[in-house]
Amino acid sequence: MENRNYFTATSEKTVQDFIESVKENAPRFNFGVRRVFDVREEYRKQNVSVDDDFQLYQIMVCNYERSYKSTSSNMERAAVLLQPKQIIAYTEKGVTTINYLPFTKEFIKQALPQDDTFQQSLPESCQRIVRLIETSK
Repeated sequence: MENRNYFTATSEKTVQDFIESVKENAPRFNFGVRRVFDVREEYRKQNVSVDDDFQLYQIMVCNYERSYKSTSSNMERAAVLLQPKQIIAYTEKGVTTINYLPFTKEFIKQALPQDDTFQQSLPESCQRIVRLIETSK
């Protein structure tokens, strides 16, 4: 199910299999997997009591070269560049769900109204991430 501001999908794969599929497919979409956060373990590191069956992962993807060129041309972009590169995956009641919030041109225009180039390029990258998710699920 997809709408303009939020993407969600389900998969028959386990979360771990989905993550491995993202890692495998990412280069085809000009991305690499920067980090995978096991949110349960992150909470536990902060002494939060977390149920053993709590399963939530944050997958951070990046097009390293584009990211570097983009931020080095305008450091303000970093504040909005990193957020939309995070894919969320979890299993609940035996179903793996993937959620992703792609940024729209309108959102980038509000954040950086003078940056016409970024208003076009970041939403395009976000849509490549949607295609990466669809391919990997």
